Amino acid sequence: MTPIPPPPDRPLRVGIDASAAAVPRPTGVGLAIARQCAALRDRSDIFVEVLYRLSRLRRRRHFLPGRSRFFADSWTPGLARRLDVFHGPDARLPSLRGPALVATIHDLSAQHGYSTARFRRTREAHWRRVRERARLVVTYTQAVREELERVLGIPGERVAVVPLAAAADVSHELPAVARARVAAWVGEGPYVLCLGELSRRKNTVGALEAFAAAGLVRHRLVLCGPEGYGAEAVEAAVGRLGLVGRVVRPSYLPSAAVASLLRGADALLFPSRYEGFGMPLLEAFRAEVPVVASRAPALLEVSAGAALHADAEDAVGLGAALREAVDPGARAERVARGRERARAFTWERTAARLSEVYRAAAEGRPAPATCSEAACQP
Repeated sequence: MTPIPPPPDRPLRVGIDASAAAVPRPTGVGLAIARQCAALRDRSDIFVEVLYRLSRLRRRRHFLPGRSRFFADSWTPGLARRLDVFHGPDARLPSLRGPALVATIHDLSAQHGYSTARFRRTREAHWRRVRERARLVVTYTQAVREELERVLGIPGERVAVVPLAAAADVSHELPAVARARVAAWVGEGPYVLCLGELSRRKNTVGALEAFAAAGLVRHRLVLCGPEGYGAEAVEAAVGRLGLVGRVVRPSYLPSAAVASLLRGADALLFPSRYEGFGMPLLEAFRAEVPVVASRAPALLEVSAGAALHADAEDAVGLGAALREAVDPGARAERVARGRERARAFTWERTAARLSEVYRAAAEGRPAPATCSEAACQP
């Protein structure tokens, strides 16, 4: 049964599944969901219910601030009656009937061999359900939108591009005790920062090779992120490249500590083989830190010329770009480009675009190509 569109003069009732954010150490997906929920709650045209699957009951201490409700994947009739739109921001949809269904597909990294076979099978099942049931699909870049149409067969008119913003807030200074703790982690002297999980997809070994090729003998390389698929190759690469004692691995750090690390870095090195967006680029731009990144299509789209790029497998090219990035003579221009590019991305604009997507889904219209100028104003 096709739901009756809600009156345009009342707020849309939107339920957002924040289950993926209910983790002790949130990374890209969890942080994006948290920031989107906070920005959407500030809008007057949407009434947001933050929802969690019943399976997350034991993780209540990690829930987002504010009121929340539980739902069952199989059947929650009361929830269906309350909502105009249900949004699954991590490519998962329950068996709800009634509200218009919207789902976010961050990327298709599982299709590219950057995960276990089990994880790939799980993701493919989620994607099939999204293709079959979602009225509209959200993704973060035009690069992934084209991939969804080409690989998954989801028509372009059902996919809306909704860019994110920076997850870490670099505008607030850490307390002195916290700053001292971060300084103890990384030690004294200049460093290059590499953000993201230590994994094959993030090309952590490639980052080590690029750092070695750059010949920055005064610098250290800080690898900040949890271990992921393929992390076992990192330690061997440190020894093979003669970088023992010059690589710091603080593992996972909360957003505030990441922001402090960024402000102290001479450059951000982000040679990922595949990305759906690339929030660390925006965080570095806002922190006024030059960026060296791979030529992954989503990263080229997000940076729009504000970063230095080389192929992910070209350690020599990435190393040359890294030398240029830390050169004091070129730093001012790179910082200015990044600062200007970062201004185009705010969570208020993300929420405005999501609001348009929700309204289009509730009214049975195609995905908006872009948000209206009025809706996009911060």
